Amino acid sequence: MSKKRFTWENFPYDFLKAIAYGKETPARLRPGNVYEEKDVEFLIPHISYICGYPDDYFVRKYRKSIEDYFLNGSNHLIQVVRRLERLNYGGIHLGENDEMLFALRQKRMTQTLCDVYLSELRMTGKAVYNDEESVFQLPKTLDLTIAQPDKITLYSYQEKAVEAMHQYFLNEDRSSAILSMPTGSGKTRTSVYYLLHDMISQGYQVIWLCHRSMLIEQAAEQFYKFSPLIREQNQSMEQFKMVCISGKHASVRAMEPDDNLIISSVQSLCNNTVYLPNILAEKVMIVVDEAHHTLAPSYRRIIRTIREKRPGAKLLGLTATPVRLTEKATGQLMKIFDNKIVFSVTMSDLIADKTLATPQYIPVDTNIDIETLIDIDERKYIAKWGELPESLVMKVAKINERNDIIVDEYVRNKEKYGKTIIFALNAIHCDSLNEAFRKKGIRSDYVYTMIGNAENQRTIDRFRHNEAEDGIDVLININILTEGSDIPDIQTVFLTRPTTSDVLLMQMVGRGMRGAGCGGTDTVNIVDFCDKWTSITSWLNPQFLLGMEDPEEKTLKRKRYIYDMIPMDAIRDIVRGISYKGEFAEVRQGTLPVGWYDVIDEYGNDARVLVFENQLGGYQAFKEDSQNYFEDENTTGRQLISRYFRNFGMLPGEKELEDLLCYIRQEKTFPELKRFEVRDQMEPFALSERIKQGDMTYTDTMNSIREAYEQNREIAESLYGNFEYYKKRVMNCLMFPNGIVPIGTRVEEVDKEVFHLSPEPMKESIEDLLTEVIEENREHLQKDFVRPEIQWTDRAMASYWGVFYHDYNLIYINSLLNSESVDKEVVKFVIYHECLHQEFTGHPKEFRDKERLYKDFQIQEHFLDYILRDFDGKFDY
Repeated sequence: MSKKRFTWENFPYDFLKAIAYGKETPARLRPGNVYEEKDVEFLIPHISYICGYPDDYFVRKYRKSIEDYFLNGSNHLIQVVRRLERLNYGGIHLGENDEMLFALRQKRMTQTLCDVYLSELRMTGKAVYNDEESVFQLPKTLDLTIAQPDKITLYSYQEKAVEAMHQYFLNEDRSSAILSMPTGSGKTRTSVYYLLHDMISQGYQVIWLCHRSMLIEQAAEQFYKFSPLIREQNQSMEQFKMVCISGKHASVRAMEPDDNLIISSVQSLCNNTVYLPNILAEKVMIVVDEAHHTLAPSYRRIIRTIREKRPGAKLLGLTATPVRLTEKATGQLMKIFDNKIVFSVTMSDLIADKTLATPQYIPVDTNIDIETLIDIDERKYIAKWGELPESLVMKVAKINERNDIIVDEYVRNKEKYGKTIIFALNAIHCDSLNEAFRKKGIRSDYVYTMIGNAENQRTIDRFRHNEAEDGIDVLININILTEGSDIPDIQTVFLTRPTTSDVLLMQMVGRGMRGAGCGGTDTVNIVDFCDKWTSITSWLNPQFLLGMEDPEEKTLKRKRYIYDMIPMDAIRDIVRGISYKGEFAEVRQGTLPVGWYDVIDEYGNDARVLVFENQLGGYQAFKEDSQNYFEDENTTGRQLISRYFRNFGMLPGEKELEDLLCYIRQEKTFPELKRFEVRDQMEPFALSERIKQGDMTYTDTMNSIREAYEQNREIAESLYGNFEYYKKRVMNCLMFPNGIVPIGTRVEEVDKEVFHLSPEPMKESIEDLLTEVIEENREHLQKDFVRPEIQWTDRAMASYWGVFYHDYNLIYINSLLNSESVDKEVVKFVIYHECLHQEFTGHPKEFRDKERLYKDFQIQEHFLDYILRDFDGKFDY
């Protein structure tokens, strides 16, 4: 936010009075008159003169006044505590006002505490925008010696993922791999756990790459909250340094060689790879969040730059969708990661154990013929790019008839659909749908800008807590809630936007897939609004997407069509991991899977085959003939479909049937169908509810858990592995809401370091420093360079370090730097910067290229931007 848009008008009078007349304010800056509350408008100009825009120094200097008069008894206190509580910061949590304020006053002034206070001040004073500033705008140094590393619980498949990565990257010392886990399964939590516990604790520097600032926030929060894990493996590690780099966070100048963690937008690092070689630790691990982006030149440039300096740098890709739109692209992606998926878990596995909800597919035909709206240019765009041009998106968004169908579908099924998230086309579509919903009396709202926006965050919170008086039941968005958001109990997902992106589709569907075992729902309604298209797209076989195929053996077949909205069959295919080929299939509304078979695939790996109701007869006939296949090596999945599944409805996947054949050939028997209705009888959350209602003793509780396990041993072992893990799941459900174990870590930071400048001036004269700069850098200055006149400013300034006046060939250097505390190389770097302005106006790329030729330029930039900012304030605002 621009400083010009900040105003003190929104602050309470008592707070302004404390600033204006407090002992912290120099006498020369205090108002000559004492203004009463009725004359507060006359007091505000004096506050603006004392501090035009609050910064770190203001917070440190006026902390007591902030706590006594700005936070005390206000909603600002709740907002501050809520943000700190979200970070597990220092045991701060919501409670009574006096308790919260007392807890804050006991805390040291750390960077995070300063950031949260500062953010609340700036948000209060914003006249135009309402963006909530990130608490990760500046580097963090956490104090691990006083942090509390309580046990952080992982689900069994997450534990297996951590073990697999440890074995691969550390025990085997391998280089690159992908971690493939479906949306909603906890990829970020799992990978952050591993990186802190196994890599950073062993001296690895982690460089985490994201393509969106929201993903940076999500990862940073996880690392921050889980940071005490480091001490479980390395008691000698006393501090953890992390920094976030993006246009909304710190700049690349903030990076240092002793940073344990750098989370960066790919754009920031790609444009500044010159900074990378000098900040790399000896051991480096690169992590690409949403690894399908790795094919982009920007990602590859960063990875190449790091590995040129550190050839042994390891590379981990995180994704739910390790497949691209062409066979060639998939091969290229896997080659970057050494053709290795270090661990994968399928949606079928997670649906079976209630980690993910059971999907209910509901196609809705709009009967809107979209192709009648397409002009020649739009048709060419679609043919070339396989996506809707913005002009056509706008046309579709404005079709009132289509919007009415979407709204009426919800209104007619309000009780069934409940808490619903809608993925819309664009901002206009969000607004028009929201208006239509509200006219029908539905509590709805929309978000379509970045999640960091405070108003949007409040809207999302109202959706998250829809049971509240001001809650909303329908949230309309574009793609904000596809990556990096967590609302576990969504009951329905409306897909109203066409897409050819397998990644986007997975993320949209995944928002509603959180299962009852993870605080979500038993089932989720996936409602797809299908328009009329003359030509359709045949979608990729998504088995590889769910980690069900070996990437080296995968063959993709893709027929090129113009475009189509993703049909319901494609969504079904993605969830089930089967191949979608052909035209729209007729699917009965409400079709649900009824159970699964545990099988073995051709590589000897355990696999699961979901069975839908309309398929039972086919599987029963297959079972009766199973002896015919004990020695058969030739039958294919396609032949089995033709032989046993000739009815309308959802067909099994060829790969699933071939896995079943592998099991039959190896085990010489047909597997038993494990039904969801039996699973539900011994499901941990359901059992915990029966135990609570029975008011059982501890002994009775243990007996009930053991009995449920033994009576359903086959299913229990399939889903939970062993009795101990099953018992742990039940106990978690007894002890915690929704069975989710809260994160028990308590994070502490080191004191915010304040840089005190010596009042003694530098020993070298400013003229001598200019001479040294010219002699040492003559080859970098323009050929006809003329020595400028140079002087210190009369007083210390906060606005700039130096200025070059071209018409006078004159340089002024900020006298704040004229201190024994400042290394002369810092001042020489500022002088060199200003000398370059004799050749360049502004700071074009050529200027920056020459600026970075200065010896150790990164050290000087870092001092100016991230150390000197914490000086003791001997300057004029």
